[in-house]
Amino acid sequence: MPVIAYQSLNSNSSTTHSTTASNSQYFTRMTHNKYAQNQVPSFLSHPIAQDNTIAPDVAVYGPANLISPAPTGFMGKGNHSDNQFQSMVMDKSRQTHQVLIRELGTCDLLVYGELDGSTSDWQSMSQSTGSWIGGSSMSKACNCFSAYANNNNIVTKLAEGEGWIAFECEKVVIVFVHVPNSIAKSQTGAQGFYKVIAQKLFQLNKQLDVIMGDTNQPSENFTAVAIGSALSPYFTYATPTGTISPVDLFNVQMSGTNSTASKKYDIAAYNTQTVNVAKAIYLSQCTPTSHQNNNFSAAVTDHMGIGVKVTKK
Repeated sequence: MPVIAYQSLNSNSSTTHSTTASNSQYFTRMTHNKYAQNQVPSFLSHPIAQDNTIAPDVAVYGPANLISPAPTGFMGKGNHSDNQFQSMVMDKSRQTHQVLIRELGTCDLLVYGELDGSTSDWQSMSQSTGSWIGGSSMSKACNCFSAYANNNNIVTKLAEGEGWIAFECEKVVIVFVHVPNSIAKSQTGAQGFYKVIAQKLFQLNKQLDVIMGDTNQPSENFTAVAIGSALSPYFTYATPTGTISPVDLFNVQMSGTNSTASKKYDIAAYNTQTVNVAKAIYLSQCTPTSHQNNNFSAAVTDHMGIGVKVTKK
């Protein structure tokens, strides 16, 4: 019964894949400023291990602290060095593990979109995310993927292509997507995108069980229709439909997972004939940080994260 998670960074089209490509990008700044408009304490900051020699999947016990967002403009360009921003992303990774432990169980596979973990800038991510087990290093930073696991023996990379990467985890086949904007709004384009993935997996004698990631879909049902037409009518959403309540925010409801909380770009879907999903959750874009010697929270990306607990039938 693997626990699988996906989180996208907000990176630009740089070919160097450095931390600079992800540091306080436009949509991240927009996300934080929207979040910071309401200064009511809302982020549940879980205790995390401060010692980088402690694996991120080790449970750290204690209650979450409810903290307020950092002021509007906190994530402005140039406000944080690349090292400071990377530290914030790593803290978010540890937060993600602790939330998943409490909500779903120990995380078996965590994939980051728009991040190239093979580069020297991001190699330290393994201290907070799990061992880097491979990824997809495309030309642009925004098209990369990186996968992390705490038990490499149960995860296998299967295939990759433009906008997707596939892994098998305890016999569950998962495709993580970042659907290119050029086809994301077209039903024909999206259906073709998923057909290519299914064909690649078929050649490996593998059947697709779970799809999760950033779809860039124009409406909530768009991906369901595309997958239903391209793959199978037995696919359905695992992630909650309608109003979203991220599990690491207290008493906060949103209409979408993107920077303006208006579009549900980030989803997980599963094949009801091959797997069961015990639970699926959303995680916010935020991480704990400090400002003027006070504890605050800030957005380090523009899209919400997803966690699912899956059982193979």
